[in-house]
Amino acid sequence: MQNIENEDNAGRQLNPWASVWLHPRKTVQYVMEYKTGSFVLMIAMVTGIIHFLDQASGNDLFETWNIAAILLVALLAGPIIGVIGLYIASGIYHALSLMLGGMGTSEESRKAFTVSSIIIIIGGLIWIPDLIILGKGNFISDYDFSFGQFGWSIISLFVNFIVGIWSLVVLIAAISEVHRFSAWKAAVVVFLPIIILIAIVGIIIGLTAPALF
Repeated sequence: MQNIENEDNAGRQLNPWASVWLHPRKTVQYVMEYKTGSFVLMIAMVTGIIHFLDQASGNDLFETWNIAAILLVALLAGPIIGVIGLYIASGIYHALSLMLGGMGTSEESRKAFTVSSIIIIIGGLIWIPDLIILGKGNFISDYDFSFGQFGWSIISLFVNFIVGIWSLVVLIAAISEVHRFSAWKAAVVVFLPIIILIAIVGIIIGLTAPALF
């Protein structure tokens, strides 16, 4: 009885913001057991803001918008985009997982996706120094950076690359844990939609490119 109580207390004391980096399976177990739907939605909304800023970066938005307008739209539209993205992405992963013999529920699939999004939020903190150091250069594709700004942009790109890769690793581990199958099957679930999307884009470009020349 004492051991069970100790394990329960250890679970309640787990910090998902720290444990997700090295113990994604324990983290998804903790989120499934102790976190409610409000936590899932909160993570989705914050992730949506970060994804909006990432998509806006380098798209020359500053030619028509100022930074305040970009941030305002990110704060208003980002949470909606994040929640919609949560249900679409987790729904796709859940359907593919079931096809491969997965045993998790749709709610557990959303929580698995949420665990990987924690990585995105932590990595998204780099937007704070990005906005301070790079300013409007974040939103202009051919901005003339100073030497210091260029150096920071390289660091920022590297951090974003590492965060993106690790979020995929965590997502694979989380899906594997939730659906109780191998990491290889979880990797298929994660990468198959990406491969299909790339193939569709390639077909569209192949069909439309001749008409443009």
